[in-house]
Amino acid sequence: MKAEKWHANWRDGRLGFHQKKVNSRLEQFWPAFELPSDASVLVPLCGKSLDMLYLHQAGHRVIGVELSEIAGEAFFSENQLAFEKRDTGNLQEFTGVGDAAGIRLLIGDLFALEASQTGPLTAFYDRASLIALPAEMRQRYIAKLSSLLPAGATGLLISLIYDPSKMNGPPFSVSDDEVRALFNADFTVQQIDSSSGPERLGNLADRGLDTMEERVYRITRV
Repeated sequence: MKAEKWHANWRDGRLGFHQKKVNSRLEQFWPAFELPSDASVLVPLCGKSLDMLYLHQAGHRVIGVELSEIAGEAFFSENQLAFEKRDTGNLQEFTGVGDAAGIRLLIGDLFALEASQTGPLTAFYDRASLIALPAEMRQRYIAKLSSLLPAGATGLLISLIYDPSKMNGPPFSVSDDEVRALFNADFTVQQIDSSSGPERLGNLADRGLDTMEERVYRITRV
């Protein structure tokens, strides 16, 4: 998705991708990762996801990356969390204070982000980043993750598989073979769940889908 289209979605409130509750797969599988409570977790293309609250409540330091300033401000205001804003040159930084201490949202282009801006990372969480990107951008995205994450960092990735003739993405269909090919060079890939059924479609049923598979992976930087 082009940057201007993404900004327009936020300006116009076209937010069908936003989940109004914490993702059930995150709740189901994240505890088994047994990360230290103070682990630093990267959430790329985070929007205003409530999943960041779940990670924060688990004790983690959360570093979200988001293109839209509207999304960043909405995350804090809608959850009644205080934050401070500062301009760091190529991005803005929204830093939670008080009850939100430990949450940082970096507003700007993910592909311009450097490891020095995120600080040391322990893990990452990708519910809707890879599947939000068209095919020609996915390898670049994986290369950026590789540059930001140290060896041993682990992550939870959720991907979707469906017949693309029935719906235009995003979210895009990304097959198991493509996931493995994309991550092959710098990561290990372990599929930990696969499911399908009407409950997985959500509002995508309104866009023409009658079936879809959801795949959950544990991805580890080597």
